[in-house]
Amino acid sequence: MVGPRALLRTLASPPRLAPSVATSRARAVVGARGESRARGASRARGASRALAAAAALAAASALASPARAEEPKAPGEPRLLRETAEATSVVDAFDDGDLFDLHLFLGFEQRWRSSNVRRETALAQPGLSTGGFVANNENVAHATHNQSLLHRGADIGIFKDLALKVRLPVILSDTRDLTDLEGAAANPQRRADPSGALLFPVPFSSPARSGVDYIGVGLDYAIFNQQRDDARPTWVIGVGGRFGIGSPLRPCRGEAVAEGVPRCPDVTGATAGTDDAGISRAMNTVTAHTTFSKRLGPVEPYVGLDFLVEFPQGRSVFGQTSNLEGALLNRPPVVGTIMTGVEVVPWEEREQFRRLVIDARIFGTYRSPGRDYSELFDALGTSTAPSLTTPNPGGYTLGPDGNSAADPSKPPVYFTGVTDVQAHGAVGGHVSVVWQAGEYVKFTGGVSLAFLQPHLITSADACNPDITNDSDRAGPCRSQNLAQPITGIPNPNHRAVIDLPGRRFSSDDGSMVGFWLNGVVMF
Repeated sequence: MVGPRALLRTLASPPRLAPSVATSRARAVVGARGESRARGASRARGASRALAAAAALAAASALASPARAEEPKAPGEPRLLRETAEATSVVDAFDDGDLFDLHLFLGFEQRWRSSNVRRETALAQPGLSTGGFVANNENVAHATHNQSLLHRGADIGIFKDLALKVRLPVILSDTRDLTDLEGAAANPQRRADPSGALLFPVPFSSPARSGVDYIGVGLDYAIFNQQRDDARPTWVIGVGGRFGIGSPLRPCRGEAVAEGVPRCPDVTGATAGTDDAGISRAMNTVTAHTTFSKRLGPVEPYVGLDFLVEFPQGRSVFGQTSNLEGALLNRPPVVGTIMTGVEVVPWEEREQFRRLVIDARIFGTYRSPGRDYSELFDALGTSTAPSLTTPNPGGYTLGPDGNSAADPSKPPVYFTGVTDVQAHGAVGGHVSVVWQAGEYVKFTGGVSLAFLQPHLITSADACNPDITNDSDRAGPCRSQNLAQPITGIPNPNHRAVIDLPGRRFSSDDGSMVGFWLNGVVMF
């Protein structure tokens, strides 16, 4: 290949003729036109050389520029920090000058959740109700749920913009309490069933729990990466799974009712109970998320979606009341979150891999109807009231008298403290600061605040209306309407004392506050 300089010399030099031809032409020119014409021709040839040189320089520049763009970096040229936003950062491997990435992180998080538990009433009492309608203004208790967590995990680069994520959080402390709410503790009738039996006391404390809930694994992939193609945003998608491995949650009291009596009674009565309150939700969980971001100078806005679906394991008290005939809700709520925020980089030194990032976001979360561990899980699950401890029939069939009766072939359904929770949402935001001190170390700290929509936490319907053509299985699900005498089949998870309108419990004025501090070592 001819180099730019050789091309320049070739184009700038005139063509050389044989000596005899050059001599003959010179003599002809001198003889015919004289010496002045020869000097003019000489000036013309000089101008031609200058034009040829300029053209050659332009051509050489045009040919040389693409070559410089495709040339590799010099061996001594330093690598630069080229990470995207924290929200769309993906550890990768087999990159130019960086064949493998491994991030190990350790962090602490503290969560505080509080709400006011109230109950509906139809009592004709001043300040409660006129008796002609159901109101939900009976104060019952103030509920708190505090958690301290140790986050452990690793992000492992697999290929360009593809990472494997592993998480193994440890719950250092989990405490739940019910305390007095504006004198409600002095009115036990608000926590009683129609027979007068007390459902639970106030104050009430759950045992302090700790341990491992689940192990999580997942994959993140950046479909687009602005640091590779600045004409496009960064787009990350991810899927993951969480698998409950800890001791499953059981309804428990903070203190035994008597010496030698286990704090966690066996709701089936098959054993005396245990003192192991458990720690794990005992779920197999599927998660998915997607996030977009675009760096605009020192600012990088982003938007994202998250989804979470849980499936209860059969070893838990939750699993004991799932997939029952007639049950309307068998699984926990499906959780969806939308978020939007902006990261601001007020200072960075790309050559030294150092920068300061301020992240501010807002989010909204929706939780579908589902069965869940509510604020009253321990309190109701350890109740001694017969209206809760007496098992429901597992199903109905045609009885010997020709009427629908409890089916003795179906195992009875015991109340485990897990209840049907109404759909609700939450809105909030968080602010965090990321300090990357160098190529191998990064620290993150932040706070969050969210507000929960008021919602019922005991709301199981009495009958499943999906089956209205089987009188043998209808049991008490009947009406006086001759056109439609069967209203469904019984829901075995329904407890009239807490699920009927006028007796349901709700969670109001809910809020969540969080604080976290993480450290990351990057290889």
